[in-house]
Amino acid sequence: MAQGNQGSAMGEPIVGRLHQALVFRNITYGRAERFAPAELLPFEDAVPQGTRGPLPPQQPSRLAIALGPQAPLTQREDCQVLSIHTPDLRGTRPVLVWFHGGAHVSGGGELPWYDGARLATEQDVVVVAVTFRLGVLGHYYEDGMEGPSPAMTDQMAAIEWVHRNIREFGGDPESIVLAGQSAGAMSIEVMLRWGLGPHVVGAILQSGNLRDPSVTYSPTTARAHARAFDSVLSGRNAHDLTVDELLHAQGVFAARMNGPTWGPVRPEIDRPVNMPILGGWTADDDLPFTALSHGFDRLTWDVRMLLDAQVQADTSVMYRDPTIGILREARAQGFKAWAYCFTWAVPDSPWGSPHCMELPFLLGGREAWASAPMLAGANWDDIEQLGRGVRRAWANFMRTSNPGSGWAEWSPDSMRVNHIPRPTAR
Repeated sequence: MAQGNQGSAMGEPIVGRLHQALVFRNITYGRAERFAPAELLPFEDAVPQGTRGPLPPQQPSRLAIALGPQAPLTQREDCQVLSIHTPDLRGTRPVLVWFHGGAHVSGGGELPWYDGARLATEQDVVVVAVTFRLGVLGHYYEDGMEGPSPAMTDQMAAIEWVHRNIREFGGDPESIVLAGQSAGAMSIEVMLRWGLGPHVVGAILQSGNLRDPSVTYSPTTARAHARAFDSVLSGRNAHDLTVDELLHAQGVFAARMNGPTWGPVRPEIDRPVNMPILGGWTADDDLPFTALSHGFDRLTWDVRMLLDAQVQADTSVMYRDPTIGILREARAQGFKAWAYCFTWAVPDSPWGSPHCMELPFLLGGREAWASAPMLAGANWDDIEQLGRGVRRAWANFMRTSNPGSGWAEWSPDSMRVNHIPRPTAR
């Protein structure tokens, strides 16, 4: 990636050119003491850089079975950074703020998977990818804590940073749409429950699930969960442990819990959804998790056929039904709602359209996704062709709360779901 200097009102930040987008990486938006709420930092204290920033401390992701290995970026406890892709520093474009998935324990906005260059340049929008605390460092909720969990204070600080500063990058501070996949979508929905400012004008929820009580907590439940975690520390204080010691304890705790261990804290009384929502799922969303739950670390056709009935049932319960629930809620509040099901699959692949399959059509590039098992044998030209339409729909929603003229609006009466790609006539 070529690098050069780009003058602006911000001074002379180091900028990278990628797909003709201006790329600002590793901008610090906040800071926090361990387990404490994030403190928003002013932009003049942050230095845009051309190199990728850190990931939050984490263990290897279970989803490598479908996505392949993460890029080996530095991991650091003070990980509150964001990256910005913009076509130009002038103008006032709609802004997409992206929150990655990873079951609240893995991932990071600086990963190549989440580069927003294609979306920014094709659609003339600004794309911001956010990195925030994860796992025990992001969701430990000790006695006496109130309000959102530490990771969510990071996320909310990042949104406020964007609101205050994105005009410097050619973005419209009053036209911010939040988008996230899996745990990122769940985080957005929890933030809506806590309440966000009027500058957030819409949300895109990809494979979210906020109806499962094991993945979000009330403040009371979260404090009890933290005390349960303390039981694996052998009397030590979580504040005093090294990061490696905390991650080891997190692994022990996960094995003891045999399920999701960390998630955001939602308010005791939820605020209603007060904005347009675009939400959806993939046709075989739960496939990686179903395979892992049965002890399979790779996928063959025999395994796929054995698991398919459970995959379809769990996809409906874990992803489709919760998404329909929030669309129904948005409509009840008088806002537009749009549903999609992503069905594209690599021909002759047992993977079908699993969790994360829509991501290469929105973010990242060919090199970023080259090692993903779910894309083995794919023709990247096919991904690019369909991806242009997907990116256009997401950008249309950012601009008008409508993905496009070919999309049917969801309502309790119609229950219309838009398939991507559209089914072909036979």
